[in-house]
Amino acid sequence: MHRATFAKILTYSLVLSVVTGGSQAAGARPLSAAEILQQHGFAAYQWHGVSHAGTSTTQQRLPFLQSQGFKAVYLDLSDYLGVADQRDSAAKQARLGQLKVSLKRLVAGASSRGLAVQAVSGGPTWTNASRRYLGAKLVQLVAAHNTTATASERLKGVQLDIEPYRDPNFFKDTNAALVDYLKTLQSIVQEYRRQRTQPANSSLQLGFAIPFWFDGEGRAPGPVAFNGTTKPATYHLIDMLKDLPGAYIVVMSYRNFASGVDGSIIHAQNEFQYANSVGAKCGLVVGQEFGKVEPAKVTFNGLSRRAFKKAAEEIAGAFGRFPQFRGLSVNDMDAYTTAKD
Repeated sequence: MHRATFAKILTYSLVLSVVTGGSQAAGARPLSAAEILQQHGFAAYQWHGVSHAGTSTTQQRLPFLQSQGFKAVYLDLSDYLGVADQRDSAAKQARLGQLKVSLKRLVAGASSRGLAVQAVSGGPTWTNASRRYLGAKLVQLVAAHNTTATASERLKGVQLDIEPYRDPNFFKDTNAALVDYLKTLQSIVQEYRRQRTQPANSSLQLGFAIPFWFDGEGRAPGPVAFNGTTKPATYHLIDMLKDLPGAYIVVMSYRNFASGVDGSIIHAQNEFQYANSVGAKCGLVVGQEFGKVEPAKVTFNGLSRRAFKKAAEEIAGAFGRFPQFRGLSVNDMDAYTTAKD
């Protein structure tokens, strides 16, 4: 089917089935796009790190996010990870202690408002053999935090935002770069599986943020051989996660319009189709941008939150019928909270 035709059908058709734990009760009334959004909600990226997690500004934004339909905060844990990765010393332990207090304060405050906090970190060089350990170390750090925290202070997930294409060397040999990327993800997934055996982490989620074009769309890097099969990088990642209900992928389908031949719906459709075709239990989150970036079409910056929510309803109407749909993410909290209504 032509991509544009498929997008229009998804966008404007009635939602025939809706996910509630993967299925809808027989005879139940189909939910509207707005109801699907309310069910899954939004997630916001907070890039200030744990050092600023306990500030009054961050705490004041939590009730606002709750009122806007957000259900999760992706908190940058890079500063925490950076300290934890230092050589052991009294100064390191003192700093870690301070960061733990700030982290617990934010998580508890968010939990009291029904907001789940997930850790996020990553970097384009994390796929290098010498730095590949950092992804697994982040998972270990989150898991260790949860084993000593109260239920309300526990992180609900850990997400990797690696973006290897930001390294100029990526495009010199995209096939080799993607293989290194997939090896890195595989090591992270393996560590996640180990950590989930702990009672405090049995419900821990694992996420990966990827660009929509990792599915080989258009002139993007195509299929890559990995684990005995050749397919786009995104599909390899879905295969790694397909048996994990607590795992998800944020598809950075950045456009400030949902429909059309270049809209966010059509750019995320391959991921949903493939995940559905293999019966994946993992989820897909449609990522949207609010930051001041170029080109203008990739961001809602300068537009209203109302415009974003209209597009979000179109996205929910398109993908809400897929059992893998898990809502939308917004990059980032600062830009969203300062946008006009």
